[in-house]
Amino acid sequence: MRKNRWLFLLIIPWLFGGGCQETPSETLEVAGEKATLETPDHEKNSPSQISLSPEALTGQTFQTELVRRQTVLPEIKVTGAIEPNQYKLAKISPRIEGKAIQVFSELGDLVEQGQTLAILDSIELGQKKAEFLQVRVNLKLARRNFEREQRLFKQRISSEKDFLDAKGEFERSVASYRATREALRMIGVPEEAMKEMQWDAKHQPLSYFHLTAPFAGTIVTRNITMGEVIRPTDVPFTLADLTTVWVSLDIFEKDLAHISEGLTIRIMVDAYPNEWVEGTLTHLMNLLDPDTRTVHAHAEIENRSGRFRPGMFATVSIRIPSSNKQESLLVPQSAIQQIQEKATSFVEIEPGTYAVRKVILGTPVPPDIEILQGLKDGEAVVTDGSFYLKSILLAETIGADSD
Repeated sequence: MRKNRWLFLLIIPWLFGGGCQETPSETLEVAGEKATLETPDHEKNSPSQISLSPEALTGQTFQTELVRRQTVLPEIKVTGAIEPNQYKLAKISPRIEGKAIQVFSELGDLVEQGQTLAILDSIELGQKKAEFLQVRVNLKLARRNFEREQRLFKQRISSEKDFLDAKGEFERSVASYRATREALRMIGVPEEAMKEMQWDAKHQPLSYFHLTAPFAGTIVTRNITMGEVIRPTDVPFTLADLTTVWVSLDIFEKDLAHISEGLTIRIMVDAYPNEWVEGTLTHLMNLLDPDTRTVHAHAEIENRSGRFRPGMFATVSIRIPSSNKQESLLVPQSAIQQIQEKATSFVEIEPGTYAVRKVILGTPVPPDIEILQGLKDGEAVVTDGSFYLKSILLAETIGADSD
């Protein structure tokens, strides 16, 4: 009985010791033997290296960039929104009431400076133009009569009374002409149009007038329909020059000491992820919102391509000039892939062979990002093609988990 007890005690360690042997690293087949994943001993389902065969490389484009050490300025990140440049925005309204006869421009149309947006018909305008034409004729006749009487008076053919009567009539005609011309100018009729004005000009009634674009831009609002009566208080069109747009943002009170007008900002919108565009902080309000403890600001960015549309939300990064400059390891943000909720990069060992590195990220420095751990200065990380490597890694990991 005592011998059996000792035998049992000797067998137990042998059994458990044999069950704790290290798992050898293994090479897993991927995509029909076109790629292999080498698995480390300590983490079976997290391969540390991907090797692609020449067949797997066919049709795939891989680009790499070196991990580099660079001086990084501190940044402040806020959210913002794209809106039209308020200095290049026009609310187009008539100066006199009129009925819409023709409407030419639609919402979103690109228009040129001076282009007709709509034609309106105004009874009041027609009356003022008719009065102006009549007064202009009367002035011409009064001038001729005055000049004739002045000439006859100097020749002592005409009496002084006739001369003074002609002079008075001429001066009254001048006053009437100036008054009617000023009345037309006040409702938006340009001086050149008055000079060319005729009773039957271009076969259009005197009551017709054009709503025109004051500059080239885009119709961003349209509130007019055929036959509608438009008053000076109405805004049938809003025109915006969207070649530049504003980024509206709010700066927290604690950050104000570091912010000033003229600083360079970078923005990114959800429609174009990882694409950062530079702009300039052009205005910082003087008033602090007591509820949010923020100060409103806006920045201006170039938008000739039309990619940034008013209403888009934006991520804004403001680099702060500081004496506390530090050197950090940087890689392009396109070199980072999220795999199983962990930031991962692929380091090229040689063409077709890539090391899988888990990395710890620091501050984004668009278009790059700071690396705190996981990469070394001078290593080549995959940018274009990193998603393809991620797909291979995920496919094999899922397959291993299902087994």
